[in-house]
Amino acid sequence: MAVERVAGGRSIDWEDVHRRLAGWAASLERGWVPDEETTRRILHRRGLELAKPPVLEDAGDILEFMEFTVGQERYGFETAAVVEVLALNGLTAVPKAPPFIAGLTTVRGQVLPLVHLGRLLDLGPVPPADLRRVVVLGQAQAPGQGGGALGLLVTSIVGVSRTPRARLQAPPSVVTGRQRHYLAGVLPPHLALLDAQRLLADPDLIVVGGPAARPG
Repeated sequence: MAVERVAGGRSIDWEDVHRRLAGWAASLERGWVPDEETTRRILHRRGLELAKPPVLEDAGDILEFMEFTVGQERYGFETAAVVEVLALNGLTAVPKAPPFIAGLTTVRGQVLPLVHLGRLLDLGPVPPADLRRVVVLGQAQAPGQGGGALGLLVTSIVGVSRTPRARLQAPPSVVTGRQRHYLAGVLPPHLALLDAQRLLADPDLIVVGGPAARPG
């Protein structure tokens, strides 16, 4: 039952108000004319009904993100930064690349650098055989510039979710190093949201030089 407290401790049963208004409206349609006291009560109740604040469905700023796993850890990116998700199909090593550069792959004729996200974030051993999905990040490029895309090797894709952005919390102080640098925030209870633009702008993730082929 929808009951509301007003000044003076009185309560208003809005369902009863609606029933009474509907009954009086039906009586008026049949030609019934209320007396002065009844008219006063009708006008008073109609005033209460009009004064009742409307119920607004205001979700605020919504965060839409794609969730995935790397080993046993849960991460996410805002969906606006995700170009596509692919199955890993072949990998070419890059000589003298840091350990977190997994290599290169080709997507529709374009070379895509691949990052081993587990090594980049110092998550500990994640078997290469478990990293068979590629999350492709991208950003707009100025005319005449190429590239701007980066592939991240992950374990599995969980799906896309939406939540109020106000739920996003600042990274905890115990998180340090690369994890803190790439972390946009934390969504309780266990999801870390990564900053795609920081990854795309990081010069350490730019692959320079010719690849050395190896079976994928």
